[in-house]
Amino acid sequence: MKYYRIFYILVLSITLSLMAVFPTSPVHAVGEDIALSPNEGEIGDKIDIQGSDFEANSICDIYFSIDKADEDNKIDVEVTTYELLKIVQVNADGDFATDYSFRVPGELTDGKTSEDVHGGDYYVYATYHGTTSIVAAAKFTVIGGEIVIDPEAGQVGTEVEINGKRFGIEQEIIIEYDGDSIAIASGDKETNDKGEFTCTIIIPESTFGDHTITAIDESGNKPEIECSVEPQITIDPTSGAAGRVIKISGTGFEDRSYITITFDGYKISTTSLFLETNGKGSFTGSFVVPSHALSGISKIRASDDSLNSAEAELAVLPGISLDPATSQTSPGYVGMELTIYGTGFLTETPVTITYDKSTVATVTTDEKGNFVTTFIMPPSAAGTHTVTATDGTNTLTSIATMESEAPPIPVPLLPKVADTVEAEAYFDWENVDDPSGITYTLQIGADADFTTIVLEQTGLAQSEYTLKKEEKLQLARTDTTYYWRVKAIDGASNEGKWTNPMLFYAGRSPVEGMPSWILYLWIGLGIALLGIIGFWVFRKIRS
Repeated sequence: MKYYRIFYILVLSITLSLMAVFPTSPVHAVGEDIALSPNEGEIGDKIDIQGSDFEANSICDIYFSIDKADEDNKIDVEVTTYELLKIVQVNADGDFATDYSFRVPGELTDGKTSEDVHGGDYYVYATYHGTTSIVAAAKFTVIGGEIVIDPEAGQVGTEVEINGKRFGIEQEIIIEYDGDSIAIASGDKETNDKGEFTCTIIIPESTFGDHTITAIDESGNKPEIECSVEPQITIDPTSGAAGRVIKISGTGFEDRSYITITFDGYKISTTSLFLETNGKGSFTGSFVVPSHALSGISKIRASDDSLNSAEAELAVLPGISLDPATSQTSPGYVGMELTIYGTGFLTETPVTITYDKSTVATVTTDEKGNFVTTFIMPPSAAGTHTVTATDGTNTLTSIATMESEAPPIPVPLLPKVADTVEAEAYFDWENVDDPSGITYTLQIGADADFTTIVLEQTGLAQSEYTLKKEEKLQLARTDTTYYWRVKAIDGASNEGKWTNPMLFYAGRSPVEGMPSWILYLWIGLGIALLGIIGFWVFRKIRS
């Protein structure tokens, strides 16, 4: 029996020696063990906890803390920020008596210090009831982080404030917009000692609808929130009279969608003719303030194919405008009818319309000081002309542009080259067409260079001319020639080029112009020749 006692004393001595050399860690005491399922989750999630190898029929306290315990750590000494989760029973086998569970707490309030739970690493500790030494531990990761934004909806370019909490402490923050990193415009770029931050971002170019904002810390927390993008348009300038070109741009519309622009509810043309958004819902273009626009505030609306729309206000200034508008690239022409719109005049008052100081129309304004009337562009030189409307008190102007394209060269018909014409000669050429109307100038010269002009007729309305008696060409010698040419001139004083000089003879043929003795000589020679031929034929017949 004494041998057993000696053996027991020896084993006990060896055990105490080993415990002195290798002390037990309080984070995970020898034997006791706890397991969590799952070992990560969000605040409020239900977590199962199991324990084994505890002292039989004991009672344990379960804690949830952000403090990481080292050897010999105790609750309320090294672990000061915690929440008491459960008091559990241990059965005769050293296991937790039943399947226990707990909810991930949102706050730690039972220790010496308190704080909100945030995303990151936490620890679940077990102590025997009535003691503070940690005998078992398990790591738990809170999938944390929570963000709110203000405003929750806005247009491209809107500043959005992001407030975050329950993130990792003093960790760098990255903000993503639809999965792409976006710059923090202002505010915090890392969390404080409570895992909180406040920063702002600017909504980037993006399409209509919901987009995802994500905040990410170094612990891997990445909560998301939706931000709704709304359409908007801007115009430049924001005021102008009828006929003014206004630039327009839009963001936050549907991607790859055609855009319709309306002016006070009426669809208007734009440049480009078909406005279309890009892949991020943006577009740019321009329009002209319509001629019928009245002074005051007008509504400009842009709508996409899905009827997402936005409005802007345009202050229409007093003025006059012409319809159709004329320009160097799209000029008017003589005889063209122009409609003139006027705003900002005295009410129910006569207005005089002048074109380069010549009156072309009169009209009376309505009860709002507006008017509309028409006039015909009169014959005038190519280029710009001032259209003025005045009621005696108010005088407003606009510009009309007359076309400057020269008419084509006529095709000469009669007389043809080297024709002989009578003294009262007839000249003919093909018609020339021009929107401003055509007159012709005809010249007859004594030489091909027209240094000596025998006759000139201007302002001919028809493409033909017959010389009058008083304009008869002088009968000339047979070696005297004449030349004629013609050109077209339109109602805007644009002159076409001359035709090539056309040679002709006037009054009689070259034979008629010969001296009589030469003519008689030729006649005699002809008679003699005929006699010789006749005699030769007679002899042939006789033989």
